[in-house]
Amino acid sequence: MNQEEFIKKLKDKLDILLPEVVEAEVNIYIKEIEIKKMQNLKEEDIIRAFGDIENIQKEILKKHGINPAKVLRKEGFVYKKFEELFQVIHRVVDTMSKNSFQDNVKILFDLLILIIFICLIKIPFILVRNLGDGLISYIDFPYISDIWGILIDLIYIVIAVIVFVNIFTKWFKNLKTTKKLKTKELETISLQDNEKSKKN
Repeated sequence: MNQEEFIKKLKDKLDILLPEVVEAEVNIYIKEIEIKKMQNLKEEDIIRAFGDIENIQKEILKKHGINPAKVLRKEGFVYKKFEELFQVIHRVVDTMSKNSFQDNVKILFDLLILIIFICLIKIPFILVRNLGDGLISYIDFPYISDIWGILIDLIYIVIAVIVFVNIFTKWFKNLKTTKKLKTKELETISLQDNEKSKKN
């Protein structure tokens, strides 16, 4: 893990704290990395020496009077998956706002394919439900067919959501903006770069 990845992960882990507190804590690690780099140590080795990022998170939370057990309980598998999904959705919306119409059509087409795939997953569940209904019709119990139908639908919904979240996050995680900058925008960027180089 390099410095940029480490800092990003650490900030994500500390997002329960106030932004200024997060910056102060992160700056401690940035300074430590810079000092160790001057001693000719490799970035990856320095970060590895800090230990597990979850332990760093726990120590910092304790330092600020927060019980890590209560916070980390909320960070279960489902929580992480949905957090990742919302980050990817935000990235998709942000990218689409910057992309050209053709690139946005491609993204929408990919999304349509994903939705069609999720709908096709329903077919085996319909077959299982019909098979179950056929077998249940021989039993003289009026509500068992309804319970069977609800159970099959719930299983489908859970599986469809899991598949959708996994595929969506993998497909759209690394979207890149493809919009070409206009001449004026390029001039503005080059002027800003020029001013920065003069200051340095």
